[in-house]
Amino acid sequence: MISHHEPNTHKTDLHTQRQRKTKKKVLFFGIGIFALILGVSLGFVFKPATQPPQETFVVAKGSIAQEVIVTGRVKASEDVDLAFERGGKIRNVNIKIGDVVSPGQALAYLDTSELQAQLLEAEANVEVQKARLNELKKGNRPEEIQIKESEFKKANQDLKNLYGSIIDVVNDSYIKADDAVRSKTDTIFTNDDSENPELTFATNDAQVQIDATTLRRVVGNSLVQWKKSIDAVNSSDVSELDTLLVKSEKSLSLVRDFLSRSIDAVNASINISQTSIDSYKANLGTARSSVNVAAAAVTNQEQLISAQKVVVERINNELTLALAGSTPESLAAQEAQVKQAEASIALIRAQIAKATLISPIKGVVTKQDAKAGEIVAPNISLVSVISDKNLEIEANIPEVDIGSVIVGNIVHITLDAFPNEEFLGKVVYIDPAETVKDGVVNFKVTILFDESNERVRSGFTANLNIETKRKENVLVIPQFAVVENDSGAFVKKWENKKIVETSVVLGVRDNDGNVEVVSGLSEGDVIVNVGIKNAK
Repeated sequence: MISHHEPNTHKTDLHTQRQRKTKKKVLFFGIGIFALILGVSLGFVFKPATQPPQETFVVAKGSIAQEVIVTGRVKASEDVDLAFERGGKIRNVNIKIGDVVSPGQALAYLDTSELQAQLLEAEANVEVQKARLNELKKGNRPEEIQIKESEFKKANQDLKNLYGSIIDVVNDSYIKADDAVRSKTDTIFTNDDSENPELTFATNDAQVQIDATTLRRVVGNSLVQWKKSIDAVNSSDVSELDTLLVKSEKSLSLVRDFLSRSIDAVNASINISQTSIDSYKANLGTARSSVNVAAAAVTNQEQLISAQKVVVERINNELTLALAGSTPESLAAQEAQVKQAEASIALIRAQIAKATLISPIKGVVTKQDAKAGEIVAPNISLVSVISDKNLEIEANIPEVDIGSVIVGNIVHITLDAFPNEEFLGKVVYIDPAETVKDGVVNFKVTILFDESNERVRSGFTANLNIETKRKENVLVIPQFAVVENDSGAFVKKWENKKIVETSVVLGVRDNDGNVEVVSGLSEGDVIVNVGIKNAK
């Protein structure tokens, strides 16, 4: 039996076959287009380069310098702080800040009226000693010996009288000291003369309190021992009297120290009225004044005795010479007296010279604190002078860099005050001793300006480029053109229309991004600046 659907089935198969043929044609066409595009692309990719890359550098010869960069400070190459070698009253001042002074110029003077009087006396004494020497050469007359004996007797009596007044001076000093301790500080302490005196008020400083109470006990015991020494001294024993003077001086010094500590305690007092504080201070002030007067009396007595002993010894020597006659020995001794008198003149003149403040250098006054009429202590700086010679720069160079710095290195200097100007200088000194700054070992280096410039001032900040090595006429390229890794350094050289990696040996590097090529390149070679930063 034949089906009626067979013609339709045949038509369907033909249609299916046409569709498959059409798909194959499309696929082959797509593959062809892709192959064409790929071929063109690969043609572009593998086409040989005929032009160099845009960022290239032509190797050339030039100069290059290795530098150490630090900051320093400008200072005068010489500066002095001047002070009087002896204390005294300033008579007059000849200079002011900004004045230019010369070496040897007198800047200020102390009052020397007392020294001038001593000088006149010493000069007169020289004449006296010379006259005596002449007399010895002529021989002494009996009446001259008699006069000298009278002088010696009087000098001894004057010394005896001074010793005789020691007891009165010391007694008076003791009374003043005892009143200062036991009366004037009575309201400040309780259990005054016990082993444990205490303050009558509280303080905000425990140490001040301990010092005051301890010294109250010590000074109380000292007064007791001092009184015993006064009562027991043999007034005819010169040695005992000398010892008593020394002991009195020490006791008074202890009392003054005690009064000072008591004033400290009052200043540290708390919870007491201002009226009480004022009263304590007034009593302590009166006590200090009284004790100071007593101490001055004891010191003066010591000085008078010492001076009189010198007089006695001198007259005794003169008398001995007179009695001995004009022997060679006596003449030599008197000649020594003349020399000693002349030495006294030299000593006084030296003291007068110390009363003049003199500039040792030529320069400019930068400090002037001396005032006419002012009392000054010795060795206190009053005037400062800086040299007008070339200024210098001091800088600290770290330990890691100092090995490459030597004396004579050229230094390029810029100052913060003149940032657009460059000055030249040289390294003139390297301190052999290290300086530790912020935990880093540094070495101080001194640089001198090649030329002076009146605009440059001491104290300016200086930026320093110290040339530690310079090479001329060598191959120089940018450091950004160099690639460095574990296998060494190389550059990308444009050669025969292609880029070739070339090994190089490098030398000096500067701080502007350049490096010396020791080997591997030649002048005129073209290299790729891979870092895209041009050399300066």
